[in-house]
Amino acid sequence: MFGYVNVYQDELKVWQYKRFRAYYCGLCRAIGRLGSQAARLGLSYDMTFLAILLSALDPAPSETEQKACAAHPFHKRENVVRDAAVDYAAHMSILLMYLKFYDDWKDDKSIKALLLMGLYRRAVRKAKKQHQAAYDRIWAQLEALSGLERQGCGEIDAAADCFAKILELLFTPDFITDENQRRALAWLGYNTGRWIYIIDAYADLEKDRKRGSYNPFLQAGKAASKQDLDISLTYTLHNIASAYELLPIHKNDEILRNILYLGLKTRQDSILNCKEEGHEPL
Repeated sequence: MFGYVNVYQDELKVWQYKRFRAYYCGLCRAIGRLGSQAARLGLSYDMTFLAILLSALDPAPSETEQKACAAHPFHKRENVVRDAAVDYAAHMSILLMYLKFYDDWKDDKSIKALLLMGLYRRAVRKAKKQHQAAYDRIWAQLEALSGLERQGCGEIDAAADCFAKILELLFTPDFITDENQRRALAWLGYNTGRWIYIIDAYADLEKDRKRGSYNPFLQAGKAASKQDLDISLTYTLHNIASAYELLPIHKNDEILRNILYLGLKTRQDSILNCKEEGHEPL
């Protein structure tokens, strides 16, 4: 369900893409440092976006260092370091992935999910020490979503609401104390979660049909209208953009606007038109 929130690289300047990659690499390293090396498997573009967004609300410039890693041992890459937003995104990535694996094991008895839970156990214990309340609230929404799946819910908005509330939570960390900023972030996160859930459900439609897996579009019992879906998703993107414009962005504005105004819509058009393309690896 992750990997949909990404830059549109063709419209980024070289230095902007390098800065995006610095956050991506910084998040990867933070997941390993704060959790475990195995937990780096959960690295995603979506959580990189969260790190960049929350970091942009801090007027202090981001610190970077040149570092090598196992994936690129002979070529050092710029990493964002000592950034509270990156560390927070690392913890949330760990909690979210572990709970997703647990949910898959509970509902489907997936052996793969059980094995991945084992790899995450050490990391999630460390993350829960600082974010127990977030863990409990994420789990509550995943439980609600699982309940809808067991009922065969065909209401896409009801299913999307559960996941949207998870993103709403992730986008409002305790270190953001300004109430106006928290309201804008909550609305941005909620709509981002709604968009991700619906676009993912549509992208997985044929795969879920063949496997007999739950998909709200299949449960609805009628074909989804691409035109209606495009209108609904585009309206959701409008809500995301409107919330973003309320935030005091101190840095990385060009990267964030590229993601919100180009990256999301390009991905949406690609999926709805069945022309999904691969992304160049970072």
